[in-house]
Amino acid sequence: MGRQAEMAAAGLCWGQWIALGAGAAGTGAKRARSIVDPEALVLLSLYVSQEERRLRDMVAWWARVGSTLTSLQRMKTVAKAFPEEITAASLPLFATLATEAGDRRWRKAARGPVPPWVRPGKGPDALDLIDPGALWPRLRAGFGVGAKADLLAFLLGLKGGWASTSVIAYATGYSKVSIRNAASEMTLARLIRETEGRPSEYLAPPAPWAALLDLEGGKPPRSLQTSVPEWRFWVEVFAFLANAMALSRLSTSGAVPSMRLLASRARDLMEDHSTAFRLNNIPVPVPGAFKGPSAMEGLVETVRVVTSWSEEYL
Repeated sequence: MGRQAEMAAAGLCWGQWIALGAGAAGTGAKRARSIVDPEALVLLSLYVSQEERRLRDMVAWWARVGSTLTSLQRMKTVAKAFPEEITAASLPLFATLATEAGDRRWRKAARGPVPPWVRPGKGPDALDLIDPGALWPRLRAGFGVGAKADLLAFLLGLKGGWASTSVIAYATGYSKVSIRNAASEMTLARLIRETEGRPSEYLAPPAPWAALLDLEGGKPPRSLQTSVPEWRFWVEVFAFLANAMALSRLSTSGAVPSMRLLASRARDLMEDHSTAFRLNNIPVPVPGAFKGPSAMEGLVETVRVVTSWSEEYL
């Protein structure tokens, strides 16, 4: 289970780094077609880099060229869904790399010196965010790092779908108040649309934005399905894979004293991420169907299903 989760996580990371324009030749990964999540990608990459060390180069590259398009506050929020060591080590590490690259916004979160494994010159010297999957950091480059760019990325990823303040807040990691204020101002500017009833829902019309952003490379958008990348709730998927890896490492290390406790944690892991599975329409097994020690079997099957889904919908 742990190895399968690790391989799935590594494949997702490489696919998203390729979409951001990183030099990832020789990885065998396919380019991400959905919207890349910068903060979740950094955190998962650092966690998986314990085994896939080349991912460290990608994180160091992004800290050098993309830290200004990355949200410190959102990374703190996202990290809460990951194993504890993510918050304890990975976020401060990225902050150190970003600070060293000259982005002073990260200084207070930085801890310790730049690690010796950082290799200068890895990755392009400048960003090229033309790939559709790089839509989120591209919008941040245009609108600034904040709630407005992030809610627009989410709404565009719905490809003509409406979303409530609560759903947008959940997806982006901002408070409902922040999203409500940002959406109100963007509606006033006619950048997005709002329903007349209550509770309010919002929509970003895909066709005009696809044309404005030139997502078809200068050609008229063929259809909404091909011009705008789709939104996936990657934070929850990434966090599930990272937590499955962490549980696997605990089980092989003997740190969990009994199979009963291990099964209980496996069941908790499936239940804790049930919202992610539902929002992403991932057909995972029902946790309640696995009693006692069989919960580990349920987790193994869940990892298999999530891995298969990730490969198809990356």
